Amino acid sequence: MTPLESPPVLEQQQQQVTYYTDQVNDIIQRIKQRYHIQQQQQHHLCRLLISLAGIPGSGKSTFSHQLIQQLNKQQHLKSIVIPQDGFHLHRSQLSQLPNPEEAFKRRGAPFTFNPQAFVELIRKLKDPDWKDKTIYAPSFDHKLKDPIEDEIKIDSDVEVIIIEGNYVSLTDEYWNDISELVDESWFIQTGLSVVRDRIIKRHLQAGISSTMEEAIERTDGNDLVNAKYILEHSKPTDVVIITKE
Repeated sequence: MTPLESPPVLEQQQQQVTYYTDQVNDIIQRIKQRYHIQQQQQHHLCRLLISLAGIPGSGKSTFSHQLIQQLNKQQHLKSIVIPQDGFHLHRSQLSQLPNPEEAFKRRGAPFTFNPQAFVELIRKLKDPDWKDKTIYAPSFDHKLKDPIEDEIKIDSDVEVIIIEGNYVSLTDEYWNDISELVDESWFIQTGLSVVRDRIIKRHLQAGISSTMEEAIERTDGNDLVNAKYILEHSKPTDVVIITKE
């Protein structure tokens, strides 16, 4: 697969629903309806958990925060995003892996995360026994290049949580537990040529790469490798959201 090819469409499953990214109001209504149905069925004991997967640069974070902003301000549903990024292995942990050089080079690949801890957090978010307790999640500091533990506070009155990340729909061990814990699984589809341009710019703007050549090399040698892996090893999701440029 070359960087300019379009992504393959994930295998369809029954009743899979498709939206475009400009159908925000329709998606918000889906969340709202899903939340109220769940509350009636479960007697207000659980939060609504949605996973949002996608390849690097697909717009997961931007779209998640757009939804959360509207849910909080317009729908009066207290909502929050939990990013997978907080579960990067620390650099000190990467140094202890069998091939540290490869681990640093491929940072962002599935094996450079801690999926067990990620799944443990999601189990707590799903567990009614934790509903009335404050839960904390890690964030990722791009300046420090490491996670910050307990940076994200999840109050007991949070009603909707979007769990976003590249790998939240993978079929791999540990990652594959996520779809069983969330109430809905989503996937955002974006063309590889679009994400390639976005990632190159992001690497330059964030200072991850100091030259265009370095940014292209990192994008093609790591991010798009991860993208191909995601497209080939992700489960079908309940909802597909297609990026509309």
